[in-house]
Amino acid sequence: MESYYAHLLYCYYVLVSIVLILLSVLLWRKNTKRLLLPPGPPAWPIVGNLFLLGKKPNESLFALSGQYGPLMTLFLGMKTTVVASSAAMAKEVLKTHDNILAGRVPIHAATVLSYDKSSIIWDQNGSQWRKLRRICTTELFSPKKLQALQHVRTESVFQMIRLIFQEYFLNGNRVNFADIIFNTALNLISNMMFSTKVFDPNNPDCMEFTNALTSWVKLAERPNLADFFPWLGFLDLQGVDRKIGAHLKRAHYFLDLWISYRLARRSREAEEEGETEKDFLDLMLDMRAHDLSLTDIRAVLFELLMAGSDTTSGTLEWAMAELIHNPDKMKKAQVELEEVVGHSRRVEECDIDNLPYLHAVVKEVLRMYPAGPLLIPHRATSSCEIEGFVIPKDTQLWVNAWAVGRDPAVWNAPSKFMPQRFLEGEKAKLDFKGQDFDLIPFGAGRRICLGLPLADKMLHFILASLIHSFDWSLPDGMIAEELDMDYLFGVVLKKRQNLQAISTPRLPHNIY
Repeated sequence: MESYYAHLLYCYYVLVSIVLILLSVLLWRKNTKRLLLPPGPPAWPIVGNLFLLGKKPNESLFALSGQYGPLMTLFLGMKTTVVASSAAMAKEVLKTHDNILAGRVPIHAATVLSYDKSSIIWDQNGSQWRKLRRICTTELFSPKKLQALQHVRTESVFQMIRLIFQEYFLNGNRVNFADIIFNTALNLISNMMFSTKVFDPNNPDCMEFTNALTSWVKLAERPNLADFFPWLGFLDLQGVDRKIGAHLKRAHYFLDLWISYRLARRSREAEEEGETEKDFLDLMLDMRAHDLSLTDIRAVLFELLMAGSDTTSGTLEWAMAELIHNPDKMKKAQVELEEVVGHSRRVEECDIDNLPYLHAVVKEVLRMYPAGPLLIPHRATSSCEIEGFVIPKDTQLWVNAWAVGRDPAVWNAPSKFMPQRFLEGEKAKLDFKGQDFDLIPFGAGRRICLGLPLADKMLHFILASLIHSFDWSLPDGMIAEELDMDYLFGVVLKKRQNLQAISTPRLPHNIY
């Protein structure tokens, strides 16, 4: 009988919520129609333009921009969304009006357990966000810090190359690039931050944390009704809050353990009047007296591990897939490495500046497959005008970086993998560091990707090491033309099928 009444109560809440949503949407639509918004497709009642997004919103929005222009409005459930689909409009959003449009629209998954309040990615453009970003920029991603931690990156990449040789080549196993690069990036970043390997298949705690981290990412990328109808959030109709909260608590548990171990070690060292060299975690713990809580520290560690490993592995998997899919481009990159590095040693970070074709390959991959195809949603903190159109306060803004990189008015044969386009003419001057709006895989302005300086080094160094150390072939006699190059849309753009390949050493075996 109790379950019967509980069910009735649940149905009552659902009904009330639906009625409130209907009233809210009608009032909201009535108000927004009075404004001179950018043009956009007609909207259905309640759902708006949601059904126009499809499974690949980046492509759907790019197609719609051909009809409604590079700045257009969509009504996605209860969210007014303005989409920028050209370099000129991206510049308006990310630079010209950066001070007004640098707010955030956190996805509902990021609000579980109030994670967004200590998040560099999802928190609003306020003092807390500026403080956390400044700490990371100064103490982890500055040129001086990155140079001091070069040995950590070198050892992490060499361990990956050694693993491929010993565990995959000698045993005749396929290399799953998504897994091996993700694990390498995870350990590289964790070693830079708190001198510990997070991924260790022989350590149950490490594996538990890694599983919690990857599970959180997968759930966060799933479509969620609460992102379009906030009234539905408290009902958790899809069970997202419950599941994602459980994974986040598991991840927090292990991060809290590592922080507790460090605090205990610091206490012992203080009593013994001895002190080891400080890493990023130590520096953050030193700042607790300056309004930095342990919750903030935990959130920053989680976010840097999650974002850095997921985006890096996705981008490098695309790079390897395109090079295997285009053997002539692979050969050209390897010839360049042979001329600069030779066959008697491994690639070093100091070699990267002398590899222009490798740089062109990375740029072309970032153009075609930006890690965040729509970047991270921005929010207007007050009303502003762009090209004579009104962008109301609290409007959500998407910058379609995928569309910017595929614009046929800017790029010749935009769907073709052509690294050489960055070696000649005006395109040779383009960079992806936020000043050239034809190429914005990391965004631009004050919300530009925090980890760009590290990503720049990791992408080039890991890719160079993989193609210099090994030749790569597809399994089961598959030829390059048969490789599946389709993708799955998400916060991070990933291959539909994980890339697997067979490695063959190109260097003397003693080097491995």
